Amino acid sequence: MTSLIVTQRFHPVGNGTFKSGSITGWNATETFNWVYDCGSTSMSTLNRVLGEITRYGWPESINMLVLSHFDNDHVNGVEEILRNCRVKTLVLPYSEWAQTVREISVMGKKGTSPSTSLMQLNPVKWLTSKNFDDRVEEIVLIEGGAGTSPVPYGDDEPEPEPSNFQQEDDIRRFSQNYFSLGSTMSGVPRVRILRHDRSIQALNMGFEFVFYNAEKDFATLGLIIQRNGKLYARHSGSLLSDVKRDIQNTIMNINLHQHLSKIPPDWRKTLKECYERHFGHSGRAKNNISLCMYAAPMRETSCQFHVSEHANRFSSRLFGWTRLNTIMRKTKEPTDRLATLCTGDIHLTSSVISDIQNHLGTGRWKRIGLVQVPHHGSQHSWELGNASLLAPAQFLHCASGTKHHPHPQVQGDLSSSVVHTADRKQGVYVQYEY
Repeated sequence: MTSLIVTQRFHPVGNGTFKSGSITGWNATETFNWVYDCGSTSMSTLNRVLGEITRYGWPESINMLVLSHFDNDHVNGVEEILRNCRVKTLVLPYSEWAQTVREISVMGKKGTSPSTSLMQLNPVKWLTSKNFDDRVEEIVLIEGGAGTSPVPYGDDEPEPEPSNFQQEDDIRRFSQNYFSLGSTMSGVPRVRILRHDRSIQALNMGFEFVFYNAEKDFATLGLIIQRNGKLYARHSGSLLSDVKRDIQNTIMNINLHQHLSKIPPDWRKTLKECYERHFGHSGRAKNNISLCMYAAPMRETSCQFHVSEHANRFSSRLFGWTRLNTIMRKTKEPTDRLATLCTGDIHLTSSVISDIQNHLGTGRWKRIGLVQVPHHGSQHSWELGNASLLAPAQFLHCASGTKHHPHPQVQGDLSSSVVHTADRKQGVYVQYEY
């Protein structure tokens, strides 16, 4: 007998991503709500969507808020969420501090804002600086790792709830990998580090989230060397601890850690020069940081997955479900593959697809029914032939339909697939019952 309803909304923000989801019992005694990214290249569009949610009413709390990466068009609505909702678990990609500095300094104004840069450098300090430290219960940092076995699936291994993660001296590791910027780790929120070969379960609802972090560490990239048990930056030859101290001093000298009105206009250039002094040209550390998220019931379930495109009727609410027959009238083609795979801005090549497939394992892979096309359909994040590798999944663009988003070459590769688009006028709504 059907007992749970799963709804997922890709809100109409165009170039960007704002996805919300919920799992609710018919008696509504227990609900798990989550959000994956909240941002857009168009602040007016994002503010309109957020304004509609405000008029309908924000929930008191969100169980899980996931940020795939820190580009503005994926995070510039996060502050509005935190102003209106408490968040039990804030999930972020774990990244080496050197890689974080590189990402911040090379992307330019269209990449990471000064405020979001502080979130990358020290998410605890960012929350405190915004007076949001009492709005988030815990931060979970998802760490990648090559060569891991598929994430345990089904009855292979019971997975803990978020509150029961093994800490493994996470505070020490956080302090080593992030910049203190004159702050301490006392108080809330808690910080935990979780390898991406573990899943997060939604309460006791038999629903799981599996993450994939493709980051390669600096040792793998050849930018750090080890001599006599100590780590050095290959380019400058300096001890890694001295390099981190030098970069932190630079960060504090340009006031990136405090009031943003005092930050100099060329702060990215200054930070990049400090980075390259130790690690060489920034192009040598080009990485693929975007936290992918698989979401699905944990057991094989016989039901249909309905995906429909609709105007604001379903986008004015952050969570909640509607009558299934209303959705079915708008469904292009129902599927019994119940998993969604969100990709953020990952560079999706055939080798990355193969790695994700191995990471998820066969059981999960064959259940993927909807894949988010990365980076709003950019040709630079897609490889021709991907559609056939991901078939028979359906696809979704979070794109405005402007400036080659989605790009004609990507559209051509998807021409034989079922494709949905969350643009600035209509969102995409997913619902099924199990």
